[in-house]
Amino acid sequence: MYLAQVRIIVFYLLFVCCCQSVRAQVKNPFDIQRTDSIAVEVAPPPASGQELDTKLDDENPFSVSHIPIRKNQYKEIERLTLPKGQVQDNISLAYLPLWMIILSMCILAYLLFIKRDHLTVLLKSILNDNFMKLSNYEANGGKNPVYILGYVLFLLNFSLLLYMLCTKLFGYNHQYLYIGLLALTIAFFWGKHLVSLAGSWVFRLEKETSLYDFTLISIYNLVGVILLILNILMVFGPQSWVRGLGFIGVGIFIISLLSRYYKTLRIGRSQLNNHFFHFFLYFCAFEIAPWVIVLKVVKDLI
Repeated sequence: MYLAQVRIIVFYLLFVCCCQSVRAQVKNPFDIQRTDSIAVEVAPPPASGQELDTKLDDENPFSVSHIPIRKNQYKEIERLTLPKGQVQDNISLAYLPLWMIILSMCILAYLLFIKRDHLTVLLKSILNDNFMKLSNYEANGGKNPVYILGYVLFLLNFSLLLYMLCTKLFGYNHQYLYIGLLALTIAFFWGKHLVSLAGSWVFRLEKETSLYDFTLISIYNLVGVILLILNILMVFGPQSWVRGLGFIGVGIFIISLLSRYYKTLRIGRSQLNNHFFHFFLYFCAFEIAPWVIVLKVVKDLI
């Protein structure tokens, strides 16, 4: 009897505890919550002219996407990356003006090695008539090696200047263009000396003719050095320099031409009245006519 009462009491205690536990836990922790509708934010459509960004936020930053580049395409890509109008030009060892400049620099170096004050003497001779006569006597009328090398330097660089203007400015190129220009330059300038030599023999003006030829040689010696500098800038400089350097070269040659005419009049002023007709005939045939022809050819090229 006593044992049955104890069991009933224990049962009631367990029942009360279970009821309190069930009342405290309102929701099942293992239930999955579901919602009937989820608010989704929709981005507005892109405006006209704008591209839609399809890049994912979680895209792999280490992914590589490019087209393979062949080895022979690297130089072309480097040319494309240069600014517009500044394409890199490579000077080949077979480039003719490069070798002409090297040859001219060797001639100038040897010339200055023989006579260091050659340029100073040229300037003094051009600015002073008495010093010109003294230099003419010392240099044997320009027939010594120093003045001959200076004349050769002028012929090479004058023809090179014409070659650079024809190829870079006018776009005209030929396999034997420089050789033809050099031959024309030699015939044009040395022809004047042959004509003056014939005139000195006919009119017996050996002294005046010798001084006239030496004046030409002295002026051309100085102009040859200036043309060498212009040719170096034209070969190694950009294409945009060609026109400006060409105008400078033509301007310097015109100044030397006017200076030569002035010196010629001062040398032959004593004989001008006696042989005015012959002097006028020479001036029109050998001084004016060649430059009129050259101007006509240049206008046709332009």
